[in-house]
Parts: sequence; structure tokens; C-alpha cells
Amino acid sequence: MAVSGQNHIESVVATEDLSGAQYKAITTAGAVAAESDTAIGLLQNKPLSGEHASFAMSGKMKGVAGAAIAAGARFKVTTSGFLITVTSGDGTAVGKNTGAAVASGDTFECFADFVSANTTYNQL
Repeated sequence: MAVSGQNHIESVVATEDLSGAQYKAITTAGAVAAESDTAIGLLQNKPLSGEHASFAMSGKMKGVAGAAIAAGARFKVTTSGFLITVTSGDGTAVGKNTGAAVASGDTFECFADFVSANTTYNQL
């Protein structure tokens, strides 16, 4: 699955082994995120502790579903850096599934914006 388009990539030093967390949400502390409020982006590489963890903050990218996500559905971050569907009044959306519906554990293409996800203007 190719992902094309622009995205904003940054990096932090991994504070834990993230080699098995590619495309999951991470925090500014270089660890796997447990919720949207602490997530800064989706991990793009497979760093060990002490190595640079590259993450996409906004744009088109890949993520890992923690439960089924319908095509076009908005999602948030949940435990272990997975992404799940946002329901009405249920937390902060960080992105939208831009492809076909996916099942739990699937890697999928999405559009996300972690930069403005925790602001009052959240219209993904």
C-alpha cells in the first residue's frame, strides 16, 4: 500500500523499544501513546530505545487500527497507540480513514492532524 502526498515529519528520541510500533501513535516523550490527548503523531520507523523516532504529525500517512474503522470514519488514539473510531461526544478525533473499511490490527491509509487535534477547532 503506497501512501503519497505531503506530511509533516518530526522526530524525538525513543525512550522505549518502538521497533514493533511502526504506524502507531507516540508521545513527545518517545513512548507509545495511550490516548489522543498525549499523542503527537504516528511512528514512521522502527527505532530501539535511544534511537530517533520519526513521526508524522499531519497529512496523509499510515496507522494501525485497534478495532474496525469504517471507510470515511473519524478516529482517535486508544491504548497501545492503536486507532479506533470516534463516536458522538467520545474524545478528540485525530484523523479520518481515507480508504476502505479496516479490521482490528490492519495497517491503513489515513489523513491525520495531531497538531490541531487538541484544539477547540476539530473539524476533520
